[in-house]
Amino acid sequence: MPSFATSVLVGAVGITLLTLSTVRAEEPPHVAAIALAEQPWALNLDITGYRVQVDGVKPDGRRYFFAPNNAASMQLSITLETISGQATEQGCTAHLGRISQTSPTHTKQNITHYEIRHVPVVEYLAPEPSGTYPAQLHLFACVPQGNVYADIHLSKTGVMAGDDVRLQAVLRSLEIVPAGPPSSLDHFRAGSAPYLQGKFRQAIPHYEQALALEQAHSTLDKAIWRLLVHNLGTAYGMAGDLRRAKITLDYGLSEDPANALFHYHLARTYAEMNERDKAMQSLHAAFRTPQHQDLSEHLPDPRQDTSCRRLMLDPTFRNLTESLMQPAI
Repeated sequence: MPSFATSVLVGAVGITLLTLSTVRAEEPPHVAAIALAEQPWALNLDITGYRVQVDGVKPDGRRYFFAPNNAASMQLSITLETISGQATEQGCTAHLGRISQTSPTHTKQNITHYEIRHVPVVEYLAPEPSGTYPAQLHLFACVPQGNVYADIHLSKTGVMAGDDVRLQAVLRSLEIVPAGPPSSLDHFRAGSAPYLQGKFRQAIPHYEQALALEQAHSTLDKAIWRLLVHNLGTAYGMAGDLRRAKITLDYGLSEDPANALFHYHLARTYAEMNERDKAMQSLHAAFRTPQHQDLSEHLPDPRQDTSCRRLMLDPTFRNLTESLMQPAI
């Protein structure tokens, strides 16, 4: 995949993983539902007082959720990981056992094992040996569900009496509930994980569903919508489905006609189809649209683009690319 696509995708991941919340004077009850788009269930937790900072899918496909409670110096993280077989209670026990074994040496005498509503928990206090920093209280829990492990970590810095009860209260609120229908953002996140790994055929179904939902009822931020169209068009192209790549990019341009990247990718698609005149028209539009001047990074050099390699043998096409890449005066 060309480097320019990678750079755009990095932006996609940052946008899909990062969610900043606003500060409120009141603290209404806040229940978070953490789910994977392909699973029929969600993990519910009462996170009142916590502020969601990260909520998305990592490049390896794991769902990751992170929320600190800055007022109480507490942090909550949740990871949902799909495995090839069945997730089991024995697997959770082994996982928590490894956490116990790899905990810092000076904490081992403080490790306790117990259950909260049948959920196994490992708890330990990690005092700072030199006394320079406050001690940290850690709770780790594991929930098996179908072919997914839910790994939950709660921590508190500067431990006081009753802090363990406050952390345990979060785990006591844990419920497995039926998941609602995945949103277009859920599908976008799910598609971006395999896309980042170059698994374009795996990314396409989720991106298709995200785009279909957006066409029916738009809910995505404009920047994420643009990335969805870009990534789906690129995924089709990389999978060899040039017809669908063209359809996707045409749709994107019908909604966002000044999008320089859409024009550029459409030019690449036409070049792969060996349609010289249409490729030239799209290239010209990409480099002459006002939006091109606003891009934080310049468009790629079509002379170096492998999709254009065949057309670069054509003098007319080559002359156009040379003229487009001339510095502005």
